[in-house]
Amino acid sequence: MGKVALIGAGPGDPALITYHGLRALQNADIIFYDRLLNPILLYLAPEDAKLVYVGKAPEHHAYTQSEIQEKLISATKKYDNVVRLKGGDPGIFGRVEEEVQALAKHGIEYAVYPGITSASGVSVYAGFAITERHVSEKVFLATPTAQLQEFAQEPLAQLSAGGTIVLYMGMEKLVAVVKIMLTQGASESLPVTVVEWGSWGRQKKVVATLATIHETVEKAGLHNPALIFIGPVAAKAATKSWFEELPRFGQKTILVSEKKLTFDELLTYTDQGADLYPVFVGAAFDERFISLHQRLLLPLLKEEYEIIYQGKNAPALFQDFLKEIKGGQNGR
Repeated sequence: MGKVALIGAGPGDPALITYHGLRALQNADIIFYDRLLNPILLYLAPEDAKLVYVGKAPEHHAYTQSEIQEKLISATKKYDNVVRLKGGDPGIFGRVEEEVQALAKHGIEYAVYPGITSASGVSVYAGFAITERHVSEKVFLATPTAQLQEFAQEPLAQLSAGGTIVLYMGMEKLVAVVKIMLTQGASESLPVTVVEWGSWGRQKKVVATLATIHETVEKAGLHNPALIFIGPVAAKAATKSWFEELPRFGQKTILVSEKKLTFDELLTYTDQGADLYPVFVGAAFDERFISLHQRLLLPLLKEEYEIIYQGKNAPALFQDFLKEIKGGQNGR
Protein backbone atom coordinates (compact mmCIF):
# COMPACT_ATOMS: atom_id res chain seq x y z
CA MET A 1 0.00 0.00 0.00
CA GLY A 2 0.99 3.58 -0.62
CA LYS A 3 1.42 6.33 1.96
CA VAL A 4 -0.90 9.31 2.46
CA ALA A 5 0.34 12.81 3.27
CA LEU A 6 -2.33 15.13 4.68
CA ILE A 7 -1.08 18.65 4.02
CA GLY A 8 -2.19 22.08 5.18
CA ALA A 9 -1.74 24.62 2.40
CA GLY A 10 -2.10 27.71 4.59
CA PRO A 11 -4.69 30.48 4.24
CA GLY A 12 -4.07 31.51 0.62
CA ASP A 13 -0.67 32.97 -0.17
CA PRO A 14 0.92 30.00 -1.98
CA ALA A 15 4.36 30.79 -0.54
CA LEU A 16 3.08 29.92 2.93
CA ILE A 17 3.22 26.20 2.19
CA THR A 18 5.59 24.44 4.59
CA TYR A 19 8.72 22.70 3.36
CA HIS A 20 7.22 19.36 4.37
CA GLY A 21 4.16 20.17 2.28
CA LEU A 22 6.20 21.33 -0.70
CA ARG A 23 8.27 18.13 -0.76
CA ALA A 24 5.18 15.94 -0.52
CA LEU A 25 3.51 17.79 -3.40
CA GLN A 26 6.62 17.49 -5.57
CA ASN A 27 6.67 13.71 -5.01
CA ALA A 28 2.92 13.09 -5.32
CA ASP A 29 1.42 10.48 -7.61
CA ILE A 30 -2.14 11.70 -6.98
CA ILE A 31 -3.47 14.81 -5.21
CA PHE A 32 -6.95 15.20 -3.73
CA TYR A 33 -7.41 18.95 -3.31
CA ASP A 34 -9.93 21.22 -1.62
CA ARG A 35 -11.95 24.20 -2.83
CA LEU A 36 -10.33 27.17 -1.08
CA LEU A 37 -6.62 26.51 -1.57
CA ASN A 38 -4.64 28.61 -4.03
CA PRO A 39 -4.52 26.74 -7.38
CA ILE A 40 -0.91 27.88 -7.90
CA LEU A 41 0.08 25.16 -5.43
CA LEU A 42 -1.02 22.51 -7.91
CA TYR A 43 1.82 23.59 -10.19
CA LEU A 44 4.17 21.96 -7.68
CA ALA A 45 2.82 18.56 -8.72
CA PRO A 46 4.84 16.32 -11.05
CA GLU A 47 3.64 16.36 -14.67
CA ASP A 48 2.34 12.80 -14.40
CA ALA A 49 0.51 13.25 -11.08
CA LYS A 50 -3.27 12.92 -11.14
CA LEU A 51 -5.29 15.87 -9.77
CA VAL A 52 -8.68 15.18 -8.18
CA TYR A 53 -11.02 17.91 -6.93
CA VAL A 54 -12.91 16.97 -3.76
CA GLY A 55 -13.93 20.43 -2.58
CA LYS A 56 -16.97 21.29 -0.50
CA ALA A 57 -19.02 24.42 -1.14
CA PRO A 58 -22.08 25.45 0.88
CA GLU A 59 -24.98 23.26 -0.20
CA HIS A 60 -22.81 21.59 -2.83
CA HIS A 61 -20.17 18.95 -2.13
CA ALA A 62 -18.15 17.32 -4.91
CA TYR A 63 -17.97 14.31 -2.58
CA THR A 64 -19.13 13.59 0.94
CA GLN A 65 -16.55 13.23 3.70
CA SER A 66 -17.05 9.46 3.70
CA GLU A 67 -16.53 9.32 -0.07
CA ILE A 68 -13.31 11.34 0.23
CA GLN A 69 -12.01 8.90 2.82
CA GLU A 70 -12.89 5.96 0.59
CA LYS A 71 -11.05 7.59 -2.31
CA LEU A 72 -7.92 8.05 -0.20
CA ILE A 73 -7.98 4.41 0.87
CA SER A 74 -8.59 3.20 -2.68
CA ALA A 75 -5.79 5.39 -4.07
CA THR A 76 -3.19 3.75 -1.82
CA LYS A 77 -3.78 0.49 -3.69
CA LYS A 78 -2.65 2.11 -6.97
CA TYR A 79 -0.25 4.89 -5.99
CA ASP A 80 2.80 5.08 -3.75
CA ASN A 81 2.45 8.75 -2.73
CA VAL A 82 -1.08 10.00 -2.12
CA VAL A 83 -1.61 13.63 -1.08
CA ARG A 84 -4.65 15.16 0.59
CA LEU A 85 -4.23 18.92 0.17
CA LYS A 86 -6.35 21.13 2.41
CA GLY A 87 -6.59 24.89 2.87
CA GLY A 88 -5.37 26.38 6.13
CA ASP A 89 -4.34 23.86 8.77
CA PRO A 90 -5.96 20.40 8.66
CA GLY A 91 -5.89 20.29 12.47
CA ILE A 92 -8.09 23.40 12.82
CA PHE A 93 -11.63 22.64 11.62
CA GLY A 94 -10.13 20.54 8.83
CA ARG A 95 -11.62 17.13 9.68
CA VAL A 96 -8.16 15.62 9.66
CA GLU A 97 -8.99 13.30 12.56
CA GLU A 98 -11.81 11.65 10.58
CA GLU A 99 -9.47 10.95 7.67
CA VAL A 100 -6.64 9.79 9.92
CA GLN A 101 -8.96 7.35 11.71
CA ALA A 102 -10.15 5.91 8.40
CA LEU A 103 -6.57 5.41 7.19
CA ALA A 104 -5.43 3.89 10.48
CA LYS A 105 -8.37 1.50 10.48
CA HIS A 106 -7.11 0.07 7.18
CA GLY A 107 -3.49 -0.05 8.29
CA ILE A 108 -2.41 2.68 5.86
CA GLU A 109 0.73 4.65 6.62
CA TYR A 110 0.18 8.40 6.80
CA ALA A 111 1.76 11.69 7.84
CA VAL A 112 0.11 14.98 8.75
CA TYR A 113 1.92 18.17 7.80
CA PRO A 114 0.18 21.13 9.45
CA GLY A 115 -0.25 24.43 7.66
CA ILE A 116 -0.39 28.00 8.87
CA THR A 117 -3.86 28.29 10.32
CA SER A 118 -6.00 31.11 8.97
CA ALA A 119 -6.42 32.74 12.40
CA SER A 120 -2.74 33.67 12.64
CA GLY A 121 -1.96 33.97 8.93
CA VAL A 122 -4.91 36.15 7.95
CA SER A 123 -4.59 38.46 10.94
CA VAL A 124 -0.94 39.38 10.29
CA TYR A 125 -1.68 39.89 6.58
CA ALA A 126 -4.50 42.22 7.66
CA GLY A 127 -2.20 44.21 9.93
CA PHE A 128 -2.43 42.84 13.47
CA ALA A 129 -1.57 39.83 15.62
CA ILE A 130 -4.23 37.91 17.52
CA THR A 131 -2.07 37.99 20.65
CA GLU A 132 -0.40 41.04 22.16
CA ARG A 133 1.18 41.44 25.57
CA HIS A 134 -1.15 43.14 28.06
CA VAL A 135 -3.84 43.55 25.37
CA SER A 136 -4.77 40.10 24.06
CA GLU A 137 -3.35 37.24 26.10
CA LYS A 138 -5.82 34.54 25.15
CA VAL A 139 -7.40 33.35 21.91
CA PHE A 140 -10.69 31.56 21.35
CA LEU A 141 -11.12 29.77 18.01
CA ALA A 142 -14.61 28.63 17.12
CA THR A 143 -17.07 27.92 14.36
CA PRO A 144 -20.66 28.85 15.27
CA THR A 145 -22.25 27.15 12.28
CA ALA A 146 -23.83 24.09 13.86
CA GLN A 147 -24.16 24.24 17.64
CA LEU A 148 -25.10 27.90 18.09
CA GLN A 149 -26.97 27.16 21.31
CA GLU A 150 -23.88 25.50 22.77
CA PHE A 151 -21.70 28.31 21.41
CA ALA A 152 -23.85 30.83 23.30
CA GLN A 153 -22.90 29.17 26.59
CA GLU A 154 -19.27 30.20 26.17
CA PRO A 155 -18.18 33.34 28.12
CA LEU A 156 -17.65 35.30 24.92
CA ALA A 157 -17.87 38.78 26.44
CA GLN A 158 -15.30 37.83 29.07
CA LEU A 159 -12.98 36.20 26.53
CA SER A 160 -13.04 39.20 24.22
CA ALA A 161 -12.30 41.71 27.00
CA GLY A 162 -8.64 40.72 27.25
CA GLY A 163 -8.31 38.38 24.31
CA THR A 164 -9.36 37.70 20.73
CA ILE A 165 -12.26 35.63 19.44
CA VAL A 166 -11.70 34.22 15.95
CA LEU A 167 -14.69 32.79 14.15
CA TYR A 168 -14.32 30.45 11.20
CA MET A 169 -17.28 29.90 8.86
CA GLY A 170 -19.32 32.38 10.86
CA MET A 171 -20.54 34.95 8.35
CA GLU A 172 -24.08 33.57 8.18
CA LYS A 173 -24.32 33.70 11.98
CA LEU A 174 -22.74 37.15 12.43
CA VAL A 175 -25.97 38.82 13.57
CA ALA A 176 -26.65 36.03 16.06
CA VAL A 177 -23.09 36.17 17.42
CA VAL A 178 -23.34 39.93 17.98
CA LYS A 179 -26.65 39.49 19.77
CA ILE A 180 -25.19 36.78 22.03
CA MET A 181 -22.21 38.92 22.97
CA LEU A 182 -24.28 42.03 23.68
CA THR A 183 -26.63 39.94 25.82
CA GLN A 184 -23.60 38.76 27.79
CA GLY A 185 -22.63 42.36 28.47
CA ALA A 186 -19.96 43.01 25.83
CA SER A 187 -19.52 46.67 24.93
CA GLU A 188 -21.13 47.91 21.72
CA SER A 189 -17.82 49.64 20.95
CA LEU A 190 -15.80 46.41 21.06
CA PRO A 191 -13.67 46.27 17.84
CA VAL A 192 -14.54 43.72 15.17
CA THR A 193 -12.63 43.04 11.95
CA VAL A 194 -13.85 40.85 9.12
CA VAL A 195 -11.32 39.72 6.50
CA GLU A 196 -12.41 38.12 3.23
CA TRP A 197 -9.92 36.04 1.19
CA GLY A 198 -7.21 36.73 3.75
CA SER A 199 -3.60 36.60 2.46
CA TRP A 200 -4.76 36.52 -1.19
CA GLY A 201 -4.22 39.51 -3.46
CA ARG A 202 -8.02 39.86 -3.47
CA GLN A 203 -8.05 40.35 0.31
CA LYS A 204 -10.74 42.72 1.59
CA LYS A 205 -11.40 43.79 5.15
CA VAL A 206 -13.66 46.01 7.23
CA VAL A 207 -13.12 47.30 10.74
CA ALA A 208 -16.09 48.26 12.88
CA THR A 209 -17.64 47.57 16.29
CA LEU A 210 -20.13 45.06 17.62
CA ALA A 211 -22.84 47.67 17.10
CA THR A 212 -21.94 48.44 13.47
CA ILE A 213 -20.23 45.35 12.05
CA HIS A 214 -23.27 43.81 10.35
CA GLU A 215 -24.16 47.02 8.54
CA THR A 216 -20.50 47.58 7.61
CA VAL A 217 -20.11 44.08 6.20
CA GLU A 218 -23.33 44.41 4.20
CA LYS A 219 -22.25 47.75 2.75
CA ALA A 220 -18.82 46.42 1.77
CA GLY A 221 -20.32 43.25 0.26
CA LEU A 222 -18.09 40.84 2.15
CA HIS A 223 -18.95 37.14 2.02
CA ASN A 224 -17.38 33.78 2.79
CA PRO A 225 -14.60 32.77 2.82
CA ALA A 226 -13.98 35.21 5.64
CA LEU A 227 -12.77 35.27 9.23
CA ILE A 228 -14.28 37.33 12.02
CA PHE A 229 -11.95 38.77 14.68
CA ILE A 230 -13.48 40.21 17.86
CA GLY A 231 -11.40 41.95 20.52
CA PRO A 232 -9.19 44.99 21.17
CA VAL A 233 -6.42 44.04 18.72
CA ALA A 234 -8.90 43.93 15.83
CA ALA A 235 -8.95 47.74 15.80
CA LYS A 236 -5.37 47.74 14.48
CA ALA A 237 -6.58 46.49 11.10
CA ALA A 238 -7.92 50.00 10.44
CA THR A 239 -4.57 50.99 8.91
CA LYS A 240 -3.01 49.40 5.84
CA SER A 241 -0.96 46.31 6.55
CA TRP A 242 2.49 45.52 5.17
CA PHE A 243 0.77 43.14 2.73
CA GLU A 244 -1.70 45.75 1.54
CA GLU A 245 1.22 48.14 0.90
CA LEU A 246 2.87 45.76 -1.60
CA PRO A 247 3.16 47.22 -5.13
CA ARG A 248 0.80 44.76 -6.80
CA PHE A 249 -1.68 44.34 -3.95
CA GLY A 250 -5.23 44.14 -5.26
CA GLN A 251 -4.16 43.68 -8.88
CA LYS A 252 -6.31 40.91 -10.32
CA THR A 253 -4.24 39.23 -12.99
CA ILE A 254 -4.79 36.35 -15.38
CA LEU A 255 -1.39 35.33 -16.73
CA VAL A 256 -1.58 33.54 -20.10
CA SER A 257 1.71 31.96 -21.11
CA GLU A 258 2.91 29.82 -24.00
CA LYS A 259 5.70 28.59 -21.73
CA LYS A 260 5.28 26.58 -18.56
CA LEU A 261 6.35 28.72 -15.64
CA THR A 262 7.87 27.36 -12.47
CA PHE A 263 6.32 27.76 -9.04
CA ASP A 264 8.96 30.35 -8.15
CA GLU A 265 8.25 32.32 -11.32
CA LEU A 266 4.55 32.46 -10.42
CA LEU A 267 5.45 33.63 -6.93
CA THR A 268 7.13 36.74 -8.36
CA TYR A 269 3.57 38.06 -8.82
CA THR A 270 2.02 36.90 -5.56
CA ASP A 271 5.07 37.99 -3.55
CA GLN A 272 4.20 41.52 -4.66
CA GLY A 273 0.59 41.13 -3.55
CA ALA A 274 -1.08 40.26 -6.85
CA ASP A 275 -4.10 37.99 -7.11
CA LEU A 276 -2.76 35.71 -9.82
CA TYR A 277 -4.45 33.04 -11.91
CA PRO A 278 -2.09 31.30 -14.39
CA VAL A 279 -3.14 29.68 -17.66
CA PHE A 280 -0.69 27.79 -19.89
CA VAL A 281 -1.66 27.53 -23.55
CA GLY A 282 -0.27 26.03 -26.74
CA ALA A 283 2.50 23.50 -26.18
CA ALA A 284 2.42 24.29 -22.46
CA PHE A 285 -1.26 23.37 -22.10
CA ASP A 286 -2.00 20.79 -19.40
CA GLU A 287 -5.33 19.00 -19.73
CA ARG A 288 -5.33 18.09 -16.01
CA PHE A 289 -6.32 21.70 -15.30
CA ILE A 290 -9.40 21.80 -17.57
CA SER A 291 -11.93 21.22 -14.80
CA LEU A 292 -10.07 23.70 -12.57
CA HIS A 293 -10.26 26.36 -15.29
CA GLN A 294 -13.95 25.68 -15.84
CA ARG A 295 -14.64 26.08 -12.13
CA LEU A 296 -12.36 29.04 -11.38
CA LEU A 297 -11.22 30.83 -14.55
CA LEU A 298 -14.58 31.32 -16.26
CA PRO A 299 -16.08 33.20 -13.27
CA LEU A 300 -12.94 35.38 -13.07
CA LEU A 301 -13.42 36.50 -16.67
CA LYS A 302 -16.69 38.15 -15.59
CA GLU A 303 -14.77 40.31 -13.11
CA GLU A 304 -12.23 43.09 -13.64
CA TYR A 305 -9.13 40.96 -14.18
CA GLU A 306 -6.18 42.22 -16.21
CA ILE A 307 -4.91 39.67 -18.76
CA ILE A 308 -1.15 39.53 -19.29
CA TYR A 309 0.11 37.55 -22.29
CA GLN A 310 3.52 35.91 -22.57
CA GLY A 311 4.30 34.77 -26.11
CA LYS A 312 3.28 36.26 -29.45
CA ASN A 313 0.63 33.61 -30.10
CA ALA A 314 -0.75 33.64 -26.54
CA PRO A 315 -3.80 35.90 -27.25
CA ALA A 316 -5.08 33.74 -30.13
CA LEU A 317 -4.31 30.50 -28.31
CA PHE A 318 -6.16 31.79 -25.25
CA GLN A 319 -9.30 32.54 -27.27
CA ASP A 320 -9.22 29.03 -28.77
CA PHE A 321 -8.68 27.61 -25.30
CA LEU A 322 -11.69 29.51 -23.90
CA LYS A 323 -13.95 28.21 -26.67
CA GLU A 324 -12.84 24.68 -25.83
CA ILE A 325 -13.46 24.82 -22.09
CA LYS A 326 -16.74 26.71 -22.50
CA GLY A 327 -17.90 24.08 -24.97
CA GLY A 328 -16.86 21.31 -22.59
CA GLN A 329 -18.74 22.94 -19.75
CA ASN A 330 -21.90 23.35 -21.82
CA GLY A 331 -21.70 19.75 -22.88
CA ARG A 332 -21.64 18.40 -19.33
